[in-house]
Amino acid sequence: MTFSVSRQPHAAGILATLVALPLILAGCSGQAPGELGQLQSILAACPDQPVNVYDAVDGTGTSQDDTIASEHLRSIEVDVERAAVCGGHVTIVAFGTNSVTAPIYDGDLATEGATDLAKLRRVPGLVDDVMAEVTKNYKPAIATLPAGGTDVTGLLRLLGEARVLRPDMLLQATIYTDGLTNQGIVLDHPMTDAEATALADTVAVPDLSGASLAVVGIGRVAGDPVSSDFIAGMKTFYTRLLERTGADQIRVMTDGH
Repeated sequence: MTFSVSRQPHAAGILATLVALPLILAGCSGQAPGELGQLQSILAACPDQPVNVYDAVDGTGTSQDDTIASEHLRSIEVDVERAAVCGGHVTIVAFGTNSVTAPIYDGDLATEGATDLAKLRRVPGLVDDVMAEVTKNYKPAIATLPAGGTDVTGLLRLLGEARVLRPDMLLQATIYTDGLTNQGIVLDHPMTDAEATALADTVAVPDLSGASLAVVGIGRVAGDPVSSDFIAGMKTFYTRLLERTGADQIRVMTDGH
């Protein structure tokens, strides 16, 4: 009599183990897959304090251009998501002449739940709700601003006020602008690094030590493109300007997050 042993169940068992292994490893590491895992990564990098997000969009034609407005909104969504995960406050405004601002969104963000995972599962819905309001208010807010100019450097005073208003939170501020300004400081021609640095040193700035600051959109205009040397000078100017505030983290860039 000949006996035979089927290998199929054993092979199937091995296959099942291999398929399950990534899930087992994920469970051991505490990192969930997909969007929830990404939110866990954000949570792991949250500061000890709640975050005070202050995003300001300049009211020029640049920020009203559909393509550039979409870029700004995508970057703003990243900031809203971080505030929703870490907890804190979000202020989003449009600004224009003499740094006059128009509100786009203002509110505390927090999610409820018995565990971190339960709270994180509510984040996408909260972000969607906030961004729906931000998107609805974006262009109407810009339309209410007085015409006549743009004062980017004067906005730093408002960032100082935002920090004082919520001293228990960590300020994370982003200015969305093409960098062109014609009030207070006029940037209307290419500058060498030395010229740009010297000009930035003439601007009065608040103490924003501990904050995270960014100027996003330098050189991104709706009309004729700005020359590369013009953009380079503006980046040097704004980098020096933010450095002088004493902020812990600074970014000056053309593109967003």
